[in-house]
Amino acid sequence: MAIQFMRNKSAGLQPTSQRAVAEKFGLSAMYVNTVINGKQHGKKSDEWRKKFAAYAGME
Repeated sequence: MAIQFMRNKSAGLQPTSQRAVAEKFGLSAMYVNTVINGKQHGKKSDEWRKKFAAYAGME
């Protein structure tokens, strides 16, 4: 996902960071970090991961 953030930044698109994702969804940056890095497990985390990927333009 870090590569996608760099691509978005180069193209002038959002999001460009995990903090931007957290602000969009009203979550803490720390929670977004643990979900993206796969440290958070479970059904809800998988749902968030899909939402984050879609928002970042990875789907």
